Amino acid sequence: MTPTTSSARTTRCPYCGRVLKARTVDLFGKPMFAGFETCDCPGAVAERDAEARAEAEAERRKKDAARLKAIRRAGILPRYEHASHPLALECAREMAGGKNLWIYGDTGTLKTELACASVIALVDAGRKPTFTAMWKILDSIKASFSGSVDPLPRYQTCPLLFLDDLGKEAPTDFCLERLFALVDERSARMLPTAITTQYKPSELISRLAKHGERETAVAIVSRLRQDCKTVQLTGPDRRITR
Repeated sequence: MTPTTSSARTTRCPYCGRVLKARTVDLFGKPMFAGFETCDCPGAVAERDAEARAEAEAERRKKDAARLKAIRRAGILPRYEHASHPLALECAREMAGGKNLWIYGDTGTLKTELACASVIALVDAGRKPTFTAMWKILDSIKASFSGSVDPLPRYQTCPLLFLDDLGKEAPTDFCLERLFALVDERSARMLPTAITTQYKPSELISRLAKHGERETAVAIVSRLRQDCKTVQLTGPDRRITR
């Protein structure tokens, strides 16, 4: 409400004309002006209610923007910013409690959807998860060869790591060596790692050992399976049938 001032001590409600007295507060022994009385007429009440709603809406938008910023900072891309899945809260609790996650299933069974929804649940709980794919880590490591900072330590030490579509990257010696360095360090630090993959553990070993490095492949899968919750997703390819 913007009152019309008639004197230094009073004003009138612009809706009903009621005289409103000035309010004062004592500051170091001196009375200081602290606005005018509020009016309880319908017009004044409606204006205050509208102002309160506007403030609440501005605060909601601010919180939503901060939440979305945190989700994007975690590595979630636009398609999955609003991901949801009935198993997300359970998976998030397991990760927050220190367990690894092995989420597997055929193409289109919502593995990435579940992982992203779990990341969002962790963000909402005040945690700082990181979502990425192994091929992205490998590409960034290769890019660092030109003189930039090696990104691997960031992923070795982040509190909660989600690796999407593990097994899709080419199983080269370089890939296995860097993947082992990642999961071995995280295992030693007791930092939870979640993966999504099309492969069961034995199948992922075979995939990673395609060029003969079976011992390293076994070591990688062994560390990922330690203290691990396994989630199998089934059904048709939802990207096609939905």
